[in-house]
Amino acid sequence: MAPLITWANLLPKSPDLTARDGRRWRYSPAEVIAAFTANQGPLAVDYEHAQDRRPKGEQAPAAGWIVAMEERDGALWGEIEWTERAGNMVREREYRFLSASMQTVDGRIIGLHGAGLVNRPALPVQPLDEEQPGEVEREARELASKAQVYQTEQAAMGRAITISEAVSTVAAVSAGRAVF
Repeated sequence: MAPLITWANLLPKSPDLTARDGRRWRYSPAEVIAAFTANQGPLAVDYEHAQDRRPKGEQAPAAGWIVAMEERDGALWGEIEWTERAGNMVREREYRFLSASMQTVDGRIIGLHGAGLVNRPALPVQPLDEEQPGEVEREARELASKAQVYQTEQAAMGRAITISEAVSTVAAVSAGRAVF
């Protein structure tokens, strides 16, 4: 089974966006990230923009949660924590894109309400199954950092281990197959 992506392209490169149907907006990734940070909580990812379309009070189950945002080469990316159901749907390519639900004022995107899993996004965003630029490097740096901490902790307990052993152990723990 293919690994599930954790970072997804929410909005294309700024500042000017044009939807496939001709609608236009402007945005600053920094402004959208600031609004997300001020929200002090995750934003829901739903199915087919259910939160935007259903009458108030009707169910709109979450497919996941946007828990972090960052700018990458002028585009807006979000870290997604998927539900098991949605994760399986993304892996099986039943859904391939995220479509941002935007807060706008006079054609300017000032924040996001969340996002929807869709197959025909209005904006040209990267598919969820496409290799993400920098993701492998980011995961490698995170693994190396955790391994270094683990090696230091082991040394403090009088156990000398190599960095290779530390990396193997941390990778196994991350994959849920830890052997101590």
